[in-house]
Amino acid sequence: MRQFRWRARSAAGKNCSGEIFADSEQEVADFVRANYGYVIGIEKVKRSSWKDPAFFAGKTIKHKERAKFFQQLYTLLEAGISIAQALDMMSSGPNVKLCDVSRRLSAGLKKGLPLSGAMQKQTRAFPPQSVAVVEAGELGGELNAVLKALAAYYRRQDKLCKYVRGILAYPAFLIVVSCVTIVFFSVELLPMFTTLYASLGVPETRLLRNLLFLKRLIGQHFLALAAVLIVSGKVLYQKRKELVSLVFRLPGIHGLRRSYLEVRFVKMLALLLRSGIALPEAIRLAVRTVEDGEMRLQADRFADGILHGLGIAASATQAGNLFSQVTLEFLRIGENSGNLSQMLSEAAEIREQELMQRIRELKTILEPLLVMIIATVVFAAIAVMVSPLFSVMTQMPAYQ
Repeated sequence: MRQFRWRARSAAGKNCSGEIFADSEQEVADFVRANYGYVIGIEKVKRSSWKDPAFFAGKTIKHKERAKFFQQLYTLLEAGISIAQALDMMSSGPNVKLCDVSRRLSAGLKKGLPLSGAMQKQTRAFPPQSVAVVEAGELGGELNAVLKALAAYYRRQDKLCKYVRGILAYPAFLIVVSCVTIVFFSVELLPMFTTLYASLGVPETRLLRNLLFLKRLIGQHFLALAAVLIVSGKVLYQKRKELVSLVFRLPGIHGLRRSYLEVRFVKMLALLLRSGIALPEAIRLAVRTVEDGEMRLQADRFADGILHGLGIAASATQAGNLFSQVTLEFLRIGENSGNLSQMLSEAAEIREQELMQRIRELKTILEPLLVMIIATVVFAAIAVMVSPLFSVMTQMPAYQ
């Protein structure tokens, strides 16, 4: 997707111009002809700086922005405004990315596409699940209710993501502080202690000599080490998915991740079912929110079991550990009562509260542990620096 600047002239002779993100000049020309008249010129715009807000247009939008988009569209439709007019109004807002998405959706509607069809072309903005929900709402005549439900869903997702990031912020801060402290000791205090010991004629201990040797080695080969670090960082960035996968397999973290993915899956499944999508298709759509190959295979077995005539709870149990015991119990209740989507929503709420409680408990354990580790590292650095003084003091004769 690239940014284009266009110029046009209306039938009344009025000149117009603007910018739009599109995949080709032909798409820009179609948009201009449908909205402004005759095309005078189209040129590509070079994204000169990350500071330019247009640089971020066409990028993947976040949960918060999706929630805002669906809420605004729902509010305008509830006020009696048509979809085309609502999107035109939303295309002039302050958020560059949402404005671009609204303009492209408006162009799709003017080509005769339904809202879901226009959304389907915006793969960076709308995942397949939200497109399927909107399509079901269009077919069932419940588009406003569906948009409101999508806004609520993405607000909850944004809230959960922010909560997890907030919990992890303090441990990350402690780690950064410890690294800065170690660098400060090595760069600022170590030379001062070395000069002091040389002036006093105090012999250096082996630990201090090793630390000084390491500092001199880094100083002499700084550029080479910096190049190695840059290359290593690039390799690690390219392999970040594999590294993150290894981290997620650690005891404790693996369980938290499974719970988080289950909450996302169950919430989306409930939303799809409320939109009128059949359960097997809803399962296959909802599992696309899950970045875990094992859970996707289990979801496929769950859907296949239902298609082969098994009950919902029986298929879920046969699929493996896709659902927790709490969710399985609510599945049984929903299957027997005929209110599966409501029961799934209740299960997701309970599992989300359990997840937040487990994260809080992990934070309670992790914070003092990190403080102890940082204190140990700082104490060890100080001990290495003052160790020659201890050697001198132990060799002094006792006072009579």
